[in-house]
Amino acid sequence: MNILVDLTQIPIQKVGVGVYAKETFKFPNEDANELFFLLQDDDNDLRSTFLKSKIILVKSKFFRFFFCRFLLEQFYIPFLCYKYKINILHSLHYSFPIFLFKVKRIVTIHDLTFFIHPSVHTFIKRYYFRLFIKLACRYADRLICVSESTKKDLERICGRRSVSIDVIPLSCSPKMQVGEQELELVKKKFGVVSQYMLFIGTLEPRKNILNLINAFYKFSQKNRDYSLVIIGKKGWFYESIFKLVEELHLERSVVFTGFVTTKEKFILLSGAHSFIYPSIYEGFGLPVLEAITYGIPTITSKLSSLPEVAGNAALYINPYDVQSISDAIESVNCDEETRRKLIKNSEKQRLKYSWKKTANLTYSLYNRCGSI
Repeated sequence: MNILVDLTQIPIQKVGVGVYAKETFKFPNEDANELFFLLQDDDNDLRSTFLKSKIILVKSKFFRFFFCRFLLEQFYIPFLCYKYKINILHSLHYSFPIFLFKVKRIVTIHDLTFFIHPSVHTFIKRYYFRLFIKLACRYADRLICVSESTKKDLERICGRRSVSIDVIPLSCSPKMQVGEQELELVKKKFGVVSQYMLFIGTLEPRKNILNLINAFYKFSQKNRDYSLVIIGKKGWFYESIFKLVEELHLERSVVFTGFVTTKEKFILLSGAHSFIYPSIYEGFGLPVLEAITYGIPTITSKLSSLPEVAGNAALYINPYDVQSISDAIESVNCDEETRRKLIKNSEKQRLKYSWKKTANLTYSLYNRCGSI
């Protein structure tokens, strides 16, 4: 059985979906299936990851223009399916070829932000992916959701369709051992000088960073020995975040690293005193699982998929209430009993997840879909 995995919508800087793609498919498929990976030609990271697999490359310049991307997906991918005698096409990022016959289609749905929080997306992106999520519910052979929460959102918004939905959760790589000298070098590189709490995520409204900064400001009035380190690239409406830091005169205690390498991210995570993720909506919440894997006392929202991922290994807050976030910051950073409890609970919670399990569930779905 020949399976084509479409990775052309994965960005060069690997976050979220990119991590999911790289970590899942690095495990070999032990069944008698041939995997083909469709990549952008300048994605050296994925090319090196799948070096021993069959790779089909597409010129990255085609992805600079929305219309070219659309044509490639709707016409070139069906041609490739015919050329390589593909039995199953797995589209990892919502959209897929509509007119594709005699090929089973599997589509991964990561979240429903296009419906639930449409303002965080551009107009074109919002309506394009809304359309394709609805089409996937009608025409795909199988759907993958990354959490039970996302599955429920999908059924609520698009209705219960005849298409089967499989929940295949994401995971986190095993904890990396970090030496003290290595940590100090990375802290020095990004200007981190004091004990710090950490946030990881794109700088966009959905991540609720404004309320996080306001809560940190309240906490820092009594506790001036802490800094807040924010890891993530600039996203939608990021300017207001920097403006707030200036207005509150927090330039010395709030550190923006920008995008960092995977290794740098985990080094900074290993040295964090706490992790804070007050997002108002997530399809999964990978940074929370990463923090739990490293045994870092974690604060997160009691919304969407986050309680599902964190279990009892996090302290939950109301993300819309700055005082709630500030109180949680004080509890997790200053109360040793709370810290011990969260660290202990994280040891059990992280054992529920592994990328190998994610890969095996995905390959098992391929076999079931191909046998229908």
